[in-house]
Amino acid sequence: MNSHDQRPGAPEYEVDDEMDLLLGRGFPNPTREGCPAVDVVKALARKGRPITDPGYEHLAQCSPCYREFRGFQQADGRAHAAARARRRWALAVAAAVTIAVGGSWLVLRRDGPLVLRSSAVVDVQTTTLDLRPFAVTRGGAPRPKPDPLVLPRAHVRATFLLPVGAEPGPYEVRVLAEHLSVGATATGRATIRDYVTTLVADLDLAWLPRRGSYELSVRREGGDWQSVPVTLR
Repeated sequence: MNSHDQRPGAPEYEVDDEMDLLLGRGFPNPTREGCPAVDVVKALARKGRPITDPGYEHLAQCSPCYREFRGFQQADGRAHAAARARRRWALAVAAAVTIAVGGSWLVLRRDGPLVLRSSAVVDVQTTTLDLRPFAVTRGGAPRPKPDPLVLPRAHVRATFLLPVGAEPGPYEVRVLAEHLSVGATATGRATIRDYVTTLVADLDLAWLPRRGSYELSVRREGGDWQSVPVTLR
């Protein structure tokens, strides 16, 4: 594969796999800003520099240098293929973190798909869920059925106000989708706050497939599940 920005002394490179497509085309640098000399790229390709060398980070963000890097590797043959694969995988991770800001990239490999998610930017929403109106009472007039609780379809730090009589200690939380399939789970430790048993747990609801009706279940570790309806928005 010829390239107009290939420098003298750098051999041609061929696309061997999907990683070459990602790193060899995804980060154009037509002005060659910040590029190391060809001899430095050759030393990187031949493992003549330590893995901590900043040149490797540059390769993960500059397709022209990556193509030169791979050209030198291919010119040297396929020797030490396993060691090179580990190094190229490190470059792929660095590239994914660079470009996946709060999102996800799908890198297709021969042995199947691998999803790389960046945790650089995570929007965590907070909410309070009062479970006390859903508590079952004995005797007296029946209570009106409460409206479903509302949860955002996001990364959520939820504060649960547990019913009267709930004991502090370790708790489990789960969000169930249709047919009672588990959509998200969390654990936490409940404590007494202002005379109310209060549980704080982190739920990752951002990856649930849809908005709409779900079931929220909470139980003290080893106890029975208590379920209430929730709506995901």
